[in-house]
Amino acid sequence: MRTNRIVVSVALVALAILGSTAPASAQLANASAATLGLSGNNTATVRGFGAISVNPAGLGMPGSGFSLSFAPIQIRSGLDPIRLGDFADFQDMVIPAATKEAWLSEIVANGGQTGSAGLDVSAIAATFGSIGFQLSTVVAMDLNLPAGIAEALLFGNGGRTGTASDLSLAGASVNGAAVTTGGLSIAIPISNPGADVAIGATVKYSVGHGVAVGRTTTGTVTANPITVDVDFPVVHTNEDEAANSGSGVGLDVGFMLKQGALSVGASVQNVLNTFEWDTSKLDYRPVEADFSTGSSSSRVDDLLPYSGAPAVLQAAVEAQTFKPTLRVGAALDVSDDFTVSGDLHSRFSDEALALEPKFHLGAGAEFRGLKVIHLRGGAAVITDGIQYSGGASLVLGPVNLSAAGAYQTGDLGENVLGQFTLSFGGR
Repeated sequence: MRTNRIVVSVALVALAILGSTAPASAQLANASAATLGLSGNNTATVRGFGAISVNPAGLGMPGSGFSLSFAPIQIRSGLDPIRLGDFADFQDMVIPAATKEAWLSEIVANGGQTGSAGLDVSAIAATFGSIGFQLSTVVAMDLNLPAGIAEALLFGNGGRTGTASDLSLAGASVNGAAVTTGGLSIAIPISNPGADVAIGATVKYSVGHGVAVGRTTTGTVTANPITVDVDFPVVHTNEDEAANSGSGVGLDVGFMLKQGALSVGASVQNVLNTFEWDTSKLDYRPVEADFSTGSSSSRVDDLLPYSGAPAVLQAAVEAQTFKPTLRVGAALDVSDDFTVSGDLHSRFSDEALALEPKFHLGAGAEFRGLKVIHLRGGAAVITDGIQYSGGASLVLGPVNLSAAGAYQTGDLGENVLGQFTLSFGGR
């Protein structure tokens, strides 16, 4: 009975966290499934609507022109280090103590159990000659449960050793945001005998629909007397202000050159970006849960002004902005039907709204020899992890059906990504 009550109390706190958050996000989505299939290693080769979010200079290069895609969707989800598949192995079974012990060891080594989810949707992505337009919404959330909460959920405070023990529940966090961005790109070809050269820029305007950040300020399970005390304040967008709770403009610039079989490209995303959340449209909500032998209580206070939120939450909201990211790449046409490429990406700040790792060094390849089927693959070393991806396009004249998938580990957690794109004149 003691263990069950403690587990229920901790679970209620976790549910309160999830129920208080909105999804989180970045800026212009990658509308092209080819970008995901190459693991993002296409800064020097991207064309058509895919160039708007990667390197706008690609719109001024041969191979661009008219392209159109309606509602390309990319989905991300992941748990780390214990994944959904691990639980699936024990459906309708009691999880053995040895398995739970092994899981907890992994969680401790990982610094906690993390979870993430996201959805990128572009209402439209289109290019006409060297001009492009994209409207996209990106939504995502990440959650971190420290080892103490994981131990309480797996064992209760007395189940791991058979003797009641003290646990720290501090260190839990949740971050979420949803942002819609419109981007207008233009590229200018530069006359250069013997080579194709272009520069480009994308001007963006972003509207924030929701942000939520939460942190445990205190959290303990004590053995004698047996008590649970968790304080998890949350800041989130007022539900009446979801249409526009933040805004700002941004600028990306790019360069691309192709000479013979060799291509090089570079872009800087968010050279300028003024996006910030309007704190007058945010609310502060304390969330608390308490349990002691013979009694229990939980409290979700009424909404309070943002100004009363703890400094750690206000700092987390202020960090939910867009920071500059440098991308450089090179590619080689090994033949008319086979291209290999490589990229280096680096974001200039740790604190930022981000769906992509801070660091990326990778390579990709595309094979077009089957004519109606184009095959892609890529891999990259990313911040604290690695990414593998693959994809294909069915090319039926001007109509393209493209799909891609990726597996990613690292600072953004362990994620599985998938994307499908129906497009015309580009992939």
